[in-house]
Amino acid sequence: MKEIREFILEERGKYRFEIKEHHSLQSDLGIYGLDAVDCMLNFGKKFGVDVSRFDAEKYFKPEGYGAPHKEYLELTIGDLIDSVGKSILL
Repeated sequence: MKEIREFILEERGKYRFEIKEHHSLQSDLGIYGLDAVDCMLNFGKKFGVDVSRFDAEKYFKPEGYGAPHKEYLELTIGDLIDSVGKSILL
């Protein structure tokens, strides 16, 4: 958990709260759009997780105004921790 928390802080900067396993990358941490894609690619490289089949559009809204409103799946810090153990993020 510590390494993933440090990774998120390096990628995104400081938050006003301590990052916990239940925090959603999009809803709680404000990660979305191209920043989310870059973050997931960097996560895969740093932790040796295969992200080649990860579909960011299921989890993260696009950047900008006027994007269609839809429901997104939650991707949490806990999910990232689990993916490190499995070496794959779907």
